[in-house]
Amino acid sequence: MHQLEDELLSSVFDAVDTGLIVLDGSMRVVAWNAWFVSASGIASQDAVGRQLDELFPGAVSPGLRSAITDTLEAGSSRLLTHSLHPFVLPLQTRSGRQLIHNVSVRPLGTRPDLRCLVQIVDVTVAVQREQVLRERQNARYDAVVNSAPDAILTLDSQGVIQLANPAAASEFGYALRELVGMQMAALLNVPETWNELWTSLLEGTVMHRSVEVTARRKDGSVSFLEVSAARWQSDMRVFVTFILRNVNERRAAEEALRDLNQTLEERVDERTQELLRAEEQLRQAQKMEAVGQLTGGIAHDFNNLLAGIVGSLDLMQTRIAQGRTEHVERYAKAAMSSAQRAAALTHRLLAFARRQPLDPKPVNANQLIASMEDLLRRTIGPMHALEIVTAGGLWTTLCDPNQLESAILNLAINARDAMPEGGKLTIETANAHLDDAYGAAHIDVTPGQYVSICITDTGAGMTPDVVERVFEPFFTTKPIGQGTGLGLSMVYGFAKQSEGHVKIYSEVGQGTTIRIYLPRHRGVAQEEPSTISPAEMSRAEAGETVLVVEDEPVIRNLIVEVLQELGYRALEASDGPAGLKVLQSGQRIDLLVTDVGLPGINGRQIADAARETRPGLKVLFITGYAENATLANGFLDPGMEMITKPFAVEALATRITRMIQGAR
Repeated sequence: MHQLEDELLSSVFDAVDTGLIVLDGSMRVVAWNAWFVSASGIASQDAVGRQLDELFPGAVSPGLRSAITDTLEAGSSRLLTHSLHPFVLPLQTRSGRQLIHNVSVRPLGTRPDLRCLVQIVDVTVAVQREQVLRERQNARYDAVVNSAPDAILTLDSQGVIQLANPAAASEFGYALRELVGMQMAALLNVPETWNELWTSLLEGTVMHRSVEVTARRKDGSVSFLEVSAARWQSDMRVFVTFILRNVNERRAAEEALRDLNQTLEERVDERTQELLRAEEQLRQAQKMEAVGQLTGGIAHDFNNLLAGIVGSLDLMQTRIAQGRTEHVERYAKAAMSSAQRAAALTHRLLAFARRQPLDPKPVNANQLIASMEDLLRRTIGPMHALEIVTAGGLWTTLCDPNQLESAILNLAINARDAMPEGGKLTIETANAHLDDAYGAAHIDVTPGQYVSICITDTGAGMTPDVVERVFEPFFTTKPIGQGTGLGLSMVYGFAKQSEGHVKIYSEVGQGTTIRIYLPRHRGVAQEEPSTISPAEMSRAEAGETVLVVEDEPVIRNLIVEVLQELGYRALEASDGPAGLKVLQSGQRIDLLVTDVGLPGINGRQIADAARETRPGLKVLFITGYAENATLANGFLDPGMEMITKPFAVEALATRITRMIQGAR
């Protein structure tokens, strides 16, 4: 019976389609199967009792010896692949070619009779198939590159051309063999633009849009190219592949169009008494007229404000030079007042353009409106009655409370102006559900639950054609000089930027209702942070350090001066990479103050990179406008706050102190 079992096992051992070797504790061959006899050319009876090094002198790889030793000593298993351990054993295929193989080494049995099983798997055909497929793929790639109409160049990390296609040779006027080995910068008429692009690509920056460069051909002529690029690595070497599209014809067409426009403008000046225009041209002219009115109004307002600022500063300089400082404070207040009005005008422009920086928080609209009641009564004056009707159980909404206050105040002012003889202003809140039917009728509305804020007046009302245009930027029914047409468009922009909706109802002689819908937020409204007294603001603890990353030197110096006045140690960086270098050092940093709109690496990217090694780092963002929509949708993580330019020094100091003291 045992003899039959042994014969069966021996048959199986020889029948398997892989090589099998059994080694004893002294690494001598106990047996190997018929497959291995064929691959090695050594008969089994000639191998038994001998070590692999005797059978394959100088040809057994160190990796295989190490794996066998580990198996016999520690009972571990190992896999040696052809890609990492080529030529593990000198084996041949039946056709006499080198046999490519993987080897697995594993324990067999238990101590004290522990042995080692070495299994060899033939991967020759698979590797050859991969090589054929790779060669075919490379051939297809070469065919695509060589037939491409755009110039394609691959450069190494030193900017030296390693590969060029025929279109590149044609574009630059060189033979292919001349291009390979040239520095790319030598092919450009203005290399400075290229140097900036090249540096950013080597640092790993991804190109999101193409860049235009000016090329210098071999014959000295100039060509304009639109460049896109991608960085890649092979065998630890860095390469960048560029696609360069000739845009000479497009530029020529644009130049011709500019010349044509200039010619047309000259003809219009000469012939102002009226060429007939198509309906679309007339509509465009009307839009440009509206833009002109807006520009004129804004220029007028800003020039007035700048006159107040410049004049006040001039007088301050004069009085200080004369040693007369008794009126300096009055001039400073006048300059500050004009500057704050200029900032307010800028914010209104950003609001209608939906570029205002929002700091959304959970808000209880009832509490917010109640806190505004005194301001609203003073704004509309004694001729107008004010009624506030707040709903019980009002949901919380998520929005920027300051911008909501501004929107309500704007609507109250509009309502007051619509009731010159007096009237009633009503402000109501309610929970509202906008269903699918409402969403289908208003394509820009997402069905769901909203908080509704309704402002109603008993004024003159509006005609349907005015209602249709009332939210258009620049549109106003007020006389020139009395309104820019930004008020209602600002409210509309704020609502849309907050993922909400605005609806207007009006009837001539009956009044107007404007309803703001803001999305429901399933959370509790936040309490406003408590203020900090000047005495508390001055108590910086020893060693507390703030890093300021700001590319505008005047603003950076101002922030540093505020920090030093508060007793904090201030570190400065003029751009994102410099800021990251400081953050990745071992220096103590209690707060990061960074502009959002930095060149290259923006403020949010700096903060995210810093929090990888400093997870609890507090961050105060500074922004002039919402560079992207993320400011209105989850931009600020816990421990992050935002302050908008321009900001008062006291507001900045309070914010910095509160954030650092909160982290203690």
